Amino acid sequence: MTITRRPVAIVLHGPSGVGKDTVIDALRARCGIHRPTSSTSRPPRDDERDGVHYHFLGRAEFERKIARGDFIEWADVYGDWKGLERQEVERPLAEGRDIIIRTDVQGARTWRERLAGAVTVLLVPEHVDAVRERLAARGSDDEAAVRRRLAEFDAEIADAPNNDYVVANRNGRAHEAVAELLQIVERERANADRPAPRLQAAHALEEPGR
Repeated sequence: MTITRRPVAIVLHGPSGVGKDTVIDALRARCGIHRPTSSTSRPPRDDERDGVHYHFLGRAEFERKIARGDFIEWADVYGDWKGLERQEVERPLAEGRDIIIRTDVQGARTWRERLAGAVTVLLVPEHVDAVRERLAARGSDDEAAVRRRLAEFDAEIADAPNNDYVVANRNGRAHEAVAELLQIVERERANADRPAPRLQAAHALEEPGR
């Protein structure tokens, strides 16, 4: 009898600067987890590569894909389209591959509804209060920017009870967070109570959840 392992879909979010990209890159190198690549209608910047940083589409092509229902989510961001195609999630899952989606607290709320069976993980700094004090003390931004940054930070931390796991990324010890995430992936692979990841209906967003 052949047993097909159900893939794991991780939704990872956390405050700005907590090291999400560093942890995801290391996790991909360790276990080959797939990170879906978003699409955009804007042209690539000098340091960006098509299919790596984004799928770069012309505006007309992007809108044709919207009309065909190719996107899970999409939004007009400062005059340019940005979105995530269904195949970026559905194809690896159909192949039995694990995926990891990087987002923010707003996106995590959306993905909990949109991707049934997803495992949500909040990545937090080692010393939450110290980070918050540093954000408040930075003098390079105006008062409104400081308030906005603190509100975003607090919203991420306050979402902790809504997640399946909370992982601390300790200064200079990102390998420990990566090891913990690897354990989570292994644990959830063996979790018979977790439903197989499955996409729900697509939506247009007022703001992107990434």
